[in-house]
Amino acid sequence: MSLWKHFFMIGVSLIVVGMLAGYLSYVLTSFLFELWGGNLSGWLTASINGLLCFVLASMVMSTLFILFRPKRDRYWQPIVESMKRIGSGEYDRAHLDEKQVKGYFRKLLSRNVNQMAEELTLREKLNQEFISNVSHEIQSPLTAIKGFIHVLRNPELTSAERNHYLDIIEKESNRLSNLSTNMQKLSWLEEIDTDLKKHRVRLDQQIRDVVLAMEYHWSRKDIELSVQLQEVRCLANEELLSQVWMNLLDNAIKFTPSHGQIQIKLTNTQRGPVVEIKDTGIGMTEDEQIRIFERFYKSDRSRNRQKKGSGLGLSIVQKIVELHHGKIAVASVLNEGTTFTVTLTNGEEAAL
Repeated sequence: MSLWKHFFMIGVSLIVVGMLAGYLSYVLTSFLFELWGGNLSGWLTASINGLLCFVLASMVMSTLFILFRPKRDRYWQPIVESMKRIGSGEYDRAHLDEKQVKGYFRKLLSRNVNQMAEELTLREKLNQEFISNVSHEIQSPLTAIKGFIHVLRNPELTSAERNHYLDIIEKESNRLSNLSTNMQKLSWLEEIDTDLKKHRVRLDQQIRDVVLAMEYHWSRKDIELSVQLQEVRCLANEELLSQVWMNLLDNAIKFTPSHGQIQIKLTNTQRGPVVEIKDTGIGMTEDEQIRIFERFYKSDRSRNRQKKGSGLGLSIVQKIVELHHGKIAVASVLNEGTTFTVTLTNGEEAAL
């Protein structure tokens, strides 16, 4: 039943009950006044009629409420049971068949209950996946550290072998430390409000500083790096925004083979500053592009076995960009290269 029909039926019911109660109260008071034989003023008669009408209407509504209670409870019972299942954590069994629910408001409530159950199911799935991923990421370096510590107990190891194993242990320890730091950072970013402490930043100069800071990494692979930066100022949290360029450039260097190319372009558009970081690296499949910003997701582990990371870098990048009211997009062709595009909002920039 549609909403207007629902209200129409309620209105008609109230009018009928009111008219019936009013008529009965008028008849009853007229009969009593006739028996009494007294004369009352008009306003007192009207007041008595109105009070008696209210009492009769309340009695009729209460009687109907009691008579139809079993039927009403039968209609509401599936919704109540569904909410009980949600309360006990059985989200997958809480779905309601909206076609079996009658009444506009019950259908509306059922739709909201189903939506809540679906969101809670998804959240539980993500939490389980998060715990599984964290356990996997922690277990891998711990296993390596434990194994090499056992190897170091061999008294016949040479000094060179011992130092080699110690280097591996140090590397895996740093990996654990970075994982912990990134998890704390991502948790902090999700808790803070969008009202970051911002000030006007020379975006072109910031990107140029990041490029220079990472010169050792791209120069040792003989990567040809092209930089085209328009002079742009924008309101931003300088420290957080710098992490965006650092992470994206680090990924470009990591997945671009020696003698490859990386292009960094900053332009000021009507929408706002747009930063493009394009490489000629290994690229990604369409499925990988869809999942690239998920926590702990690592693009094609088999091909990048030597390029270890926590899988949190791009999740952090996306969160920082969102906190700046911007958007980040990826376009890639397998074995040809990848382009990350960061667009900041027009309201937070001003070009010179």
